[in-house]
Parts: sequence; structure tokens; C-alpha cells
Amino acid sequence: EDLYKICLLNSDNGQDGSHLFPDHPDIIGDRGVGPYLEFAPELAYVLTDDAGVCGYVLGVVDTQSFYEDVYTKWLPRMCEKYSAPGPDKSTWNSTAEVANGFHNPPKVIIPDCLSGPYPSHIKFNLLPRAQGKGMGESLITCVLESLKNKGSKGVHLDISPDDIRYLNFYTSLGFKEITMPTQPLNQVFLGKIFPGEVKDGQNSEISDDPEFP
Repeated sequence: EDLYKICLLNSDNGQDGSHLFPDHPDIIGDRGVGPYLEFAPELAYVLTDDAGVCGYVLGVVDTQSFYEDVYTKWLPRMCEKYSAPGPDKSTWNSTAEVANGFHNPPKVIIPDCLSGPYPSHIKFNLLPRAQGKGMGESLITCVLESLKNKGSKGVHLDISPDDIRYLNFYTSLGFKEITMPTQPLNQVFLGKIFPGEVKDGQNSEISDDPEFP
């Protein structure tokens, strides 16, 4: 419940998105948090301060396997929970757009340049009150160490190309931009190779498929 709330509070371009989902405040968490808690709960790390839960990082060891579970096990449950929106997209609100993603999800194919050197991935979310205090670095370090201990060769994530602050943050943690001939829309992919595994410098092209969640 706390992680769902954080997801909601950062769902409007990093701002509180509660006004976007007044009837179904859990729907954004069902998209961005629920699958990770369902299929990889051991890789969910939570940050707390005096005011309560203020951040989290979620991870999966095998991204392709994770998305297979999302499609075959998680999405059918979400389709039962949320009705499909009508055909007139002009009437859709934010809830309808997310619900449509459950009923008509984009097919995610993990390209070789990710599944080879960077098979794992993480998602990170931190409330504004916890930012800039070094706590996020500690949180991510925990999940990276767990992924490495589980045999992962490397990890990737994606951020908005406009989010310079997070780009600098991940770069400081050893992540490097994965170069590609065609830049995916509104996404920059960053990767980190764990020491002793695949040598760095194997960045390659990546498909322009949208990512779910």
C-alpha cells in the first residue's frame, strides 16, 4: 500500500498524480509496482524516514522472464479488475489510458543488446522530501548487490531524456548510456555491467518498442 502511494504521488511527471486517478488511485501502482511485488518480492527495497515510507527500488533478475509473467499472469487479473475503455479515445481520462494498456498491451521484446549484457532491470522512485540526501544511492546499492549475488551479469533502466538530474545521478553510480542508432521515443537506456562479467563496450542497437509497465 505504501509503495502504491509513492507511485501515485510521483505519477504526474514527478508530481502528485492523485487528481488524475480519483476513482481508481491504485491503478497506477497496479501498472508500475504490483508486478514486481508479485514476481520478485525479494528484490523490493523500501526507504523510510521519520515521516514513513519515502522511496523504493524494485528489481528483477531476468527481464524477459519477468515480462512473460506479466503478460500471462498479471495482465489477465488486471483486465478482470479494470474494464476496458470505450472506443472513443476523446472520452478517455488517465484511468482509461492505463486500463487500455492492460487490455491492449504493447508487445515487449527485449533486444539482444539488453538481454545479453544487461539482463536485469530496476525501477526507482523517491519522494521529493527524500531526494538530495544520499539515501537513494544506498537503496540502489542494496538492490544492485542482490542482483549480482543472484548471478546477474548486468542491469539496465530507462529514464526520460529530459531528466538530467537522474541521468547525472545514475552516471555517478557507474551506469552508462546505451547508444543506439535510433533513439526510442522519450526514453534513454542506461546500463551497468557487474565486475567480472561481460566486458563493457558491448552496447548495441535496441528496438523502439514501448516498455510496460
